[in-house]
Amino acid sequence: MASGSIHERLKKDVGLLETHMWRALRDSGPAVFEYTTDDCTFAIDGMVLDKNSQPTLKEYMEKTYKPWAKFEMHDVRIIEVGMMAASAVYKVTASRIIDDNKPPEKFTLLCASSWAQGADAEWRLKMHAEGRAYEQRE
Repeated sequence: MASGSIHERLKKDVGLLETHMWRALRDSGPAVFEYTTDDCTFAIDGMVLDKNSQPTLKEYMEKTYKPWAKFEMHDVRIIEVGMMAASAVYKVTASRIIDDNKPPEKFTLLCASSWAQGADAEWRLKMHAEGRAYEQRE
C-alpha cells in the first residue's frame, strides 16, 4: 500500500473519528449525535437501541445514559469494508460513575463500530457496540 493512499487515509480518518466519538460519549449522551446517522444503532448497556426501539436511542442517550469519566483505547483495528465504509474493532478500558456516592467503576470492553461516508463526503457512525471483555483464555 502506497504512503498516503486512499486506503491509509480511510483507516486514519475512521480511527480519529472513533476517538472523537468516545470523547463525545465522555461528554454526554447527546454529544454523540454529531457523529451518527439518523438510523444509527447502538448495542450498549445490555440493550439494542435505534430510532424504533423502546426507549429509542435518542431518548436513552438524553435521559438515561451515564457518560464515561475516562477511556483508553487499545489494539484498534480498522477494517476497510469498501471505498466509503469501514469498521473499527478494539478494546477499551474505561470508568464511569454509576452511583454518585461511590468512586467510578472500571470496565474493560470489546467494541465495534461501523462508519459510512455519505455523498457529502462526511463520515457518519452507523453502528456502535460495547460488550464486556474477558481475560484471554487458553
